[in-house]
Amino acid sequence: MKNKAPMAPPEEFKGPEADALPDTATLPADLAALYLCMSPAQLADLRKSKRPEKSASNSPSTIRPVEGGPAGPKDPVLYQLGTLREYAKAHAGPSDFDTALNSGMLGWVSAKLPFFAEREPRIKRGKRVLIGGAWDRADPLREKRFIELAKGRIRFTSLTCAEAAASLWADIASHAAFAEKGLALLRAETQAIEASLAATRDLAAASNPDAAA
Repeated sequence: MKNKAPMAPPEEFKGPEADALPDTATLPADLAALYLCMSPAQLADLRKSKRPEKSASNSPSTIRPVEGGPAGPKDPVLYQLGTLREYAKAHAGPSDFDTALNSGMLGWVSAKLPFFAEREPRIKRGKRVLIGGAWDRADPLREKRFIELAKGRIRFTSLTCAEAAASLWADIASHAAFAEKGLALLRAETQAIEASLAATRDLAAASNPDAAA
């Protein structure tokens, strides 16, 4: 995912209950994909995969722009939030972050993941200030951040875990908790290398006891 310019929020995101994220709220495809922790291309494939012989539950339903907006074949596809929530519950599984962690340092330095970030850099132009990961559906602040994202108050950016750990964060606790996972992987890799090196020394000593003496 690439950084996006602020989006004009649908009407459901306006008014006194704008932080409630009702099921009737709609999300454009980019945000819908982010909400489901998948890429826009994956979501587009799900739309195309709907066939008569398949159950309608195989894909979130597509809906047209909110009432009062244009309605034509080239209009952006919107998703109703209630449908996305139902799809997420029916297709629960490990997040991309879990998958990256399980693949060790390779996943940490290579897998691109979405992160919430501040709209404008605090330090200097181009410097990222991250708020948190966008993949954790259990995060109690996640849906509130989708409101902020839709209103253009924050943005999302695609980074590897290693890039994110080396970035600036809005608070030290979140940064430390995230970075510790990478440091733990690094320690495990270091210990594995040291153990292999020690085993090689032992093998060499056993093969050539005179040299060891």
